[in-house]
Amino acid sequence: MSYTPIVPALIPDSAQAVKDAAESFHFAKEFHLDVIDGIFVPKKSWPYEPLGDPMEVKPWLDSYTLEVDLMVADPAAAAEAWIKAGADMLVFHVETIPLQTFEQFVEDCPASVGVSCHGDTHMETLMQYLKHADYVQLMGIAQIGSQGQPFDESVFDKIAHVQSECPGMSITIDGSVNQDTIAHLAKAGADRFITGSAVAGADSPKHAYAELQALINV
Repeated sequence: MSYTPIVPALIPDSAQAVKDAAESFHFAKEFHLDVIDGIFVPKKSWPYEPLGDPMEVKPWLDSYTLEVDLMVADPAAAAEAWIKAGADMLVFHVETIPLQTFEQFVEDCPASVGVSCHGDTHMETLMQYLKHADYVQLMGIAQIGSQGQPFDESVFDKIAHVQSECPGMSITIDGSVNQDTIAHLAKAGADRFITGSAVAGADSPKHAYAELQALINV
């Protein structure tokens, strides 16, 4: 039986928050970290506010497969810093980097590289980048940058589009992944899930995580 990964996510407000979450998410193998510089989307997270260094949290994250979602205006520079800090996977948003620059970065990148986009970005734009990426991250919410937003049903059409244009491509869903949506998304063809408030915001993250697992990994 194949296993569908569910990955706890954090938008950190401090290095200490990353360390605390790393201890709290001990039940998971992967860790998804959203980093936001306040330019690409109107919000800031650590290490942009307060200012910090990714190397500060490396000892706490080395035990995970670390994915860093680069919601920043200069993702190539941020990616280099996070690779040094142990990132295994990187998510680039197509609105933040020219296609040729992205293609060149991927050629020499030791980490796996995924691509994502805003909800209103045309899928054909995403497809141009996806040709050079290892996987795609589709958003289950209309606006990126915060947790707890309502589910965006258009993600089902986007899953179908990726399956049609890039058969066999791994499809991650980020945003509004919860008990009401995860099984439907898995049935539609998604094979990896990023979960924020549904796990991190639960009274017992471990229990909430197990309940999600039971819905798709029987």
